Amino acid sequence: MKVLQSPDGGLKSSVVLRVVITTVLLGSGAVIYYGRGARKEAFYLAVIVALIYFLSLVSLLLQSLFQRHPRIFKISQLVFDLALASTVIFVTGGKSSPFIFLYVLIIIYSSIVLTKVASYVTALVSGLVYVLIVFYQIRIEVPLEPGQSIWSSVSLWGEIGLVSTYFHLTGFLLVAILSGYLSERFRAAGRELGESERSLRILQNLHENIIQSLTSGVITLNLDGRIISANKAGLDILGINGEDKILGKDLSQFMTGLHLDDLVSKKREQMLYTSPDGRMVTLGFSSSELRDTEEKAQGYIIIFQDLTEVKELEDRLRTSEKMALLGQLAAGLAHELRNPLSAISGAVEILSSDVKPTEENLRLVRMASQEVERLNLLVEDFLILTMPIQKLTTLVDLGRIIADTVESFAKTIRRGNIEIVNQVEKGIYVQADSYRLKQAVWNLLLNSVDAMPIGGLIIIKSKTGENSVVIEISDEGKGIDENFISRIFEPFFTTKEVGTGLGLAIVQKVIEGYNGNINVVSSRGNGATFVITLPRFKEVPADVIH
Repeated sequence: MKVLQSPDGGLKSSVVLRVVITTVLLGSGAVIYYGRGARKEAFYLAVIVALIYFLSLVSLLLQSLFQRHPRIFKISQLVFDLALASTVIFVTGGKSSPFIFLYVLIIIYSSIVLTKVASYVTALVSGLVYVLIVFYQIRIEVPLEPGQSIWSSVSLWGEIGLVSTYFHLTGFLLVAILSGYLSERFRAAGRELGESERSLRILQNLHENIIQSLTSGVITLNLDGRIISANKAGLDILGINGEDKILGKDLSQFMTGLHLDDLVSKKREQMLYTSPDGRMVTLGFSSSELRDTEEKAQGYIIIFQDLTEVKELEDRLRTSEKMALLGQLAAGLAHELRNPLSAISGAVEILSSDVKPTEENLRLVRMASQEVERLNLLVEDFLILTMPIQKLTTLVDLGRIIADTVESFAKTIRRGNIEIVNQVEKGIYVQADSYRLKQAVWNLLLNSVDAMPIGGLIIIKSKTGENSVVIEISDEGKGIDENFISRIFEPFFTTKEVGTGLGLAIVQKVIEGYNGNINVVSSRGNGATFVITLPRFKEVPADVIH
């Protein structure tokens, strides 16, 4: 019971304990006395039991009051118990009462709920009351003759009675000493246990906080490879909501292809993991055995990280290195091609003035010039694609650039069934090269026009955010087959009968070169929308380039 588990046990528990003891001891005593014909004693015990029940009920009703003053309640309870115990002993025979041991219980109880000193005081009071009861009974049983003192009655009572009383009093004192000592030790042990529990709780919280604060995922397994714990970072990386969804499961059940034996033997491993929401994540694992303080293996601990971004950066770095190498090759090749192209262009121009200006000769000269120009543009596109984009610190008005590009592009369209609506506001500033941005917008417009052989509408819209701007260029063309969407930004990939396949690749190169990104939303027969996102600058310096 709670009162025995703690020296400051609850009031309710102590009341319940008192009712139980009263019922067992005094109730059975009343029955025994009644059965032996001692109806008066049985009646007194029954009255005392009823009185204890009543006072216990009052204590429970006033529990809230007593809880505010627990020490006063305990002292009052001890006084009450001593009075009732003395009454019980008195009505059941005094020095020969079988309930003298009630004093012992009260002494022990006082040492538990109060202090060692309280048990000494309780033993002293118990002894005094008991002696008074004994003397009173001696006085009744052995009336004094005129001129006799109380000590004469005591001597008549007999040596055996004195010895019995002496042992009772000595027993009270020894019980007080022993129970006081044990209760003090019990309280000290309780305090030490409380300190140990607090220290353990602090260490557990510290350990839990460290594990949960790690940015790496941590999973522990038992010797059978079943998961026994996982930290928050691990659940986030795996895309699992709630630790209960993986506890007790085999590691390979939700990480297909990852085998514990291989992981433990290799110590380090990488795998491509598919999260429940379909996200592909590259995971890097390291593992070790989980051992207890006696160096006995208890399971395994697996630490893993999300390496998706690292892998993407590595892929980009490899691609950049390839493009840089290709750029050097392209620069040399372009230099070698431009010189003969310039020579051819000059020769054609000279020959055009010498040949007879017939319709056929003019067509051939015009064809030669157009082919030279096309080759020059092809070399220029190839250089843009392979050479790195220079980082600039100047700001340009994206709205103005788009407006100028749309105006120039519209003049080159020789078809009257194409309409371009530009809804982009001016005054949207980005950090980029205006020429490259014009070229990117031009390529997208050209792509849209090529996708609408029977004409249609091109709409350019913008949406500004806190730190970015989104440009959408939509057309009503034939759209892009879903199987080709993932490849349309690849160099030299084209679905057109005529084209180099470099236009969209250059657009992506330019946009990403200025820390932006480009995506496309399209399906066959439903047109296409190219979505460009670029960092936006709200504070515009005075030297901005318009």
